[in-house]
Amino acid sequence: MIKVYFPDGHLERPVWDSLVEAGYKLHKSKRGYMISVDHPKIVFKQVRPQIMPFYVMMGRGDAGFTGEDILENSKLRYSLNNIEIVERLPLRPTKLVIAISEEVYPDVKSIDDFKQAVGNRQVMFASEFPELARVYAEKVGLNAIVFDPIGKTEAALLPPEPEADLILEVTEFGTTLRENGCRIIDVFRDPVYSVFIANKESYSNTEKRNLMNNLITDVREVLSSKNLVSLLFNVPDENDIPIIKDFLVKEGFNPTISTLAGGGVAMHIILDRSKVKFLKPKLRELGARRIATSPVITFGD
Repeated sequence: MIKVYFPDGHLERPVWDSLVEAGYKLHKSKRGYMISVDHPKIVFKQVRPQIMPFYVMMGRGDAGFTGEDILENSKLRYSLNNIEIVERLPLRPTKLVIAISEEVYPDVKSIDDFKQAVGNRQVMFASEFPELARVYAEKVGLNAIVFDPIGKTEAALLPPEPEADLILEVTEFGTTLRENGCRIIDVFRDPVYSVFIANKESYSNTEKRNLMNNLITDVREVLSSKNLVSLLFNVPDENDIPIIKDFLVKEGFNPTISTLAGGGVAMHIILDRSKVKFLKPKLRELGARRIATSPVITFGD
């Protein structure tokens, strides 16, 4: 039998949906901590992803779903040495960014601008990943007091008299930061994926390892089919082709390009479904036409 920690917060729904799609019947108890599953050898317990690596390291559970950022911060905090990363999962990929208040620092557009603005004075640096924030501060040469605001990190930037000068925060698209008058001035990690981690001793047990690998294979196959889509579109104007191609390459895509009989080209990329709504307006602006999506079906590895 294996005890697997189930995440709450923004990872709860994608993990839950993936397992249900894979055929697992889940039910949360009234207390909300134990999640029953129709598998005789799996026990799910829901905890905060922030504490999960510590529990797994200490052998209180066999495995769990958490974030790469949380795991990296925990490794620094607890000197973790008993954790196995079984799988990286594209469950709502995020990034870790550095942000400041636009109102407090209107002319700051980069970390170099910020360093020039503050000089040698000591700054307040807020993050729920304080160990990672200290690593960043040392890397860029900031004289910083790092603290965990215990809550909404961006709130520490809000004037008047903000508690922090800058923050290290996790974000998907930066929407919440912008809505709160925050400007991203640097990127610390991009992308940040979710990870399925295991206690090394548990993972060395053949029966437990097989249970974990089968569980995560089920999740991975669902994600491969569910989260990815094909995005297809035409570029009828020859002048727009190099512009769109360069844009896609800079965004990390490697487009397939086919010649159209009537002139122009058709382009095809594969991407996370959640990003389509943000990419389509930019493609239209650059000259893409007849934009369409289709599901991507994957089987096995």
